[in-house]
Amino acid sequence: MIEAVLDALDVVLEPFALCEIRGDASLGLGRSGHAVLHYVLAGEGTMTVEGQPATAVRAGSVVLVPAFVAHSLHGSGTGVGRLPDCRPLDIPIEHLQAGTGPGVLAAICGRVSVVYRGLNGTMDLLRTPVVEHLDPTDRVRSALDDLIAELARPTVGTRALARSLLLQCVILLFRRRLQENDASVAWIRGLADESLWQAVRAMLDHPDRPHTVESLAGESGMSRASFAARFRIAYGTGPIELLRSIRLRRAAELLTLSDLPIKRIARMVGYDSRTYFYRAFSQEYGQSPDRFRRAAAGHDRPKD
Repeated sequence: MIEAVLDALDVVLEPFALCEIRGDASLGLGRSGHAVLHYVLAGEGTMTVEGQPATAVRAGSVVLVPAFVAHSLHGSGTGVGRLPDCRPLDIPIEHLQAGTGPGVLAAICGRVSVVYRGLNGTMDLLRTPVVEHLDPTDRVRSALDDLIAELARPTVGTRALARSLLLQCVILLFRRRLQENDASVAWIRGLADESLWQAVRAMLDHPDRPHTVESLAGESGMSRASFAARFRIAYGTGPIELLRSIRLRRAAELLTLSDLPIKRIARMVGYDSRTYFYRAFSQEYGQSPDRFRRAAAGHDRPKD
């Protein structure tokens, strides 16, 4: 069943950024509406992801950051290398720079949306970063190096090939983390259970509905007790906890991509009480919905 899940995954490639940090400096990367894949090309330093301890990174490190999570790269001031001269035909690339000192931390960063069975948003189930430190002969690193080489010398079919290489990287990463029982990708094992998937899809499709453990168990054709136990084993959390996360991720998306009133957004994701929505959102993202919206629009950003 895991094979069927991986086979049903698809990847949408969004614009890439090239990040260059010189000396002992930091580059704030904010929050993205998609998961973000970072591949370190040269140097060493740390990746800081909101709510997580800092992670050491070096040339060959890959970090997949969940959507709507603030994060930053910090260079140690050591390392040599340079960014590739990537000018793809139809993929805009932004060059982000920080610092002026010696040594360089160079990374290529891309926004990634993973789709399962045509349902956009499955990557929202990624709740903690996926981190890998790849040896030079690693298959994932080879695929990423091929991706960069293709972006540096674009020609007919570059976008299609880049997407294919990125999908290969993501599947290889997921497969490895599954084999090592990494909790960050436990949701993939849950998708392999067809009965549980019916309940999860109901949450993803209709976060505004008054779902309960009983109603979700009914979607799965199980008793309440059997469903709750099986769900926790598969996903590592209870169904209502996952529903809360899905609702708040959807709210974050609407706050970022629309100008709908916050009260309406709260109702659209299943919160009748604006006060309760503010409390839940602030607990999840560390700031109120209105402040989150201002930051996403480029206002009220904290200084790096």
